[in-house]
Amino acid sequence: MISREIDKNTDFKALELPKGWVFYVIAQDEKPLYSGISARLLGRLNSFSQRAQDDKLIDEMMERANFLSYEELDNSFAALVLQKCFVMDNLPEYQNRILPWENYVYLGLDSHRFPFVSIEEHTNDDWQYIGPFRSRFFLAEMMDTISRILKLPHCETGSYPCDKFDRDICRGWCLELLPSQESSTAHDLDKLDSLLKEAWMHPNNGVLEMVQNERDAYFNDLEFIKADLLDDEIELLSGYRDWLNFLYVAKDLNLETDDFLIRNGQLLEARLGSRYYHFPADFPEYRPNETLALPLAKCDEMKIIYDYIRELNNASKA
Repeated sequence: MISREIDKNTDFKALELPKGWVFYVIAQDEKPLYSGISARLLGRLNSFSQRAQDDKLIDEMMERANFLSYEELDNSFAALVLQKCFVMDNLPEYQNRILPWENYVYLGLDSHRFPFVSIEEHTNDDWQYIGPFRSRFFLAEMMDTISRILKLPHCETGSYPCDKFDRDICRGWCLELLPSQESSTAHDLDKLDSLLKEAWMHPNNGVLEMVQNERDAYFNDLEFIKADLLDDEIELLSGYRDWLNFLYVAKDLNLETDDFLIRNGQLLEARLGSRYYHFPADFPEYRPNETLALPLAKCDEMKIIYDYIRELNNASKA
């Protein structure tokens, strides 16, 4: 591993850190404080420096840290194996105190309860949960996009109906919750249930293709500015579809070789050098409303395993 001296005021950009997957360790002399893996080490370290201003735990760690060590790896799975083995051998002091996933969020759906679509920080309630998602901002932007395209609820105020109904960018499903205003089957909440599940839980619901076709039509008509405005929307919808495809299969990923064992999307055993490691797993009993919900602490590991197995399958087909 390569080691560099650091302190809390280090300009990490000046260290000319590698780009690509690395396993890294932040240490005080010979004592590991924290280890991680990243495809953007510079960004990860800068994030620690920025968060130290508001997070006392990270500030404490960065005050003590005087060494950064890292090793470049071929892929994220190799980095994951190395990190899990290192943590088991060394138990870094801050490893289980600084949680990379603490700001991850879930999408909650409930067609019979206001606000119908919600950002949730846990899965302890009775929403239909999807996630977690690494970015609250990504999810909020996705909610705004889907609601605008399909006129589905994105209730941003505590009262209803809101001005979105008046502006005809929402069909006003909340009116069904107001007995005095019950009027039309257009607001039937069972119909809303089907629409929400189709929009949010089906990767191939056609929304992305609809926007792509609209973008291509603008481009073909030489309306390039309008076409460019849809590029960000297409990227957003593509990202959500990719993540949803991952959530559908993450809990069922299994693979066994001479060097490692994967069960239900988690790495349970691995060989590193001459040693064979056994890792603790988190296999909760999922409720019916958690079909597309993963444990926060295992989400990143399961995504790495998903990408690794998908690459193996693609290589075998080539």
